[in-house]
Amino acid sequence: MSFIKKFIPEKLLKLIRPIYHGAAAVAASFYYGRPSESIVVIGITGTAGKSTTAAMLAHILNQSGKKCGYITTVDFFDGNNAAVNKHGLSMPGGWPLQKHLKQMLNNGCKYAIVECTSEGLAQNRHLGINFDVALLTNLSHAHVEAHGSFGNYQQAKARLFEALQGNKRKSFFPQKMSGMDLDDPLAGFFISFAADLKFGISFRHVKSPSVQKVFFADVLKSGPLIEFKLQDKVFSLNMLGEFNAKNAALAAATSVVLGLDLETVSQSLKNFHGVRGRMERVPNNLGYEVIVDYGCEPASFAAALEAAAQLPHGKLVHVFGSTGGHRDVSKRYDFGRKSAQYADSIIVTNDDVYDSDPQKIANDVEQGIKSFKIRKPPYEIILERRAAISKALSIAQKGDLILITGKGSEQFLVLSGNKRIEWDDVSVVKEVLNKK
Repeated sequence: MSFIKKFIPEKLLKLIRPIYHGAAAVAASFYYGRPSESIVVIGITGTAGKSTTAAMLAHILNQSGKKCGYITTVDFFDGNNAAVNKHGLSMPGGWPLQKHLKQMLNNGCKYAIVECTSEGLAQNRHLGINFDVALLTNLSHAHVEAHGSFGNYQQAKARLFEALQGNKRKSFFPQKMSGMDLDDPLAGFFISFAADLKFGISFRHVKSPSVQKVFFADVLKSGPLIEFKLQDKVFSLNMLGEFNAKNAALAAATSVVLGLDLETVSQSLKNFHGVRGRMERVPNNLGYEVIVDYGCEPASFAAALEAAAQLPHGKLVHVFGSTGGHRDVSKRYDFGRKSAQYADSIIVTNDDVYDSDPQKIANDVEQGIKSFKIRKPPYEIILERRAAISKALSIAQKGDLILITGKGSEQFLVLSGNKRIEWDDVSVVKEVLNKK
């Protein structure tokens, strides 16, 4: 496909991609013996929290003796071994996707969790997978330019729920289930898709006549570590960010409808320590806090800043950029403005540039920073990401907090002209710290 892209106009490629990827996905399914017909497959979609919810759910199931593998933006787990996702795709194409499912089956997994992105679903990479459970974490404005409109983005996410209602039931798992955060304004749209059992979580104690099982929740402690109550059971998380209460609640509710009890689930989550590149602390002996987070979309970007602001700190130093290419241009301004709301010092740098002008991206972010008149934190633009991280670490003092967002656990960085290099924010931080 990469060879073909050089010769075909983008508009035509948009028409061809779903056909190409869909056909490849179906062919791969048959080639690998249709592995999804012999395993319970859980699909997770949404704007934010997919990887964390998937990892939490897999952790609970595995701790409870229900062997589970998963495929996420962060990593792949085949039931025996984990490997960092270096594909550059949160949801791989049909051939690697079906190969991973087959490996899980061969390793004795009874459950498989697949992170389903809007682009992957729009391109039909999910075809050939018989889903049993469809989960929605949340939905907010993201990837609008890539899909043409927010409505198209929403419809792309809905393809998981369409697939669920269209797949045949399995003898060993005779129900199709859907679950979601009922507090999300668009939950009703996804509830409308057919399922044998519909369940949801709600921190606002929202009820829905179409949902058979609602798990009510309340946040008990919002930071730095999180406690919440689900039904009558208290959950303690060794993680940063109140938003993780929702991820954990959805994972817990799903575990219950799969047959576990809340006490077992609560105990399992006590020893879950987060996901690589998601509010990940990088230890050091210099007396300041360094946190790396993905935060590549407006909702998750804001959530990371809000979570960091709740931690004890002197100055909050924020290092970030904004993705180039066909990614949403408008979020550059939003990122700048939101960072100015929380950060005491800002360093604007490169994210994945693709075919965009890195200086233009930075300038757009700068306009957002300048627009926030209430606070006027000092900022500078350092386009080279390693140099930007190094500068942040050099200006930080004891008690300060450095937040680095945009890449998280991703193992690559796309420079100007679509040049891809190996990259890992956490590794770069450690390398710079080791020189101090």
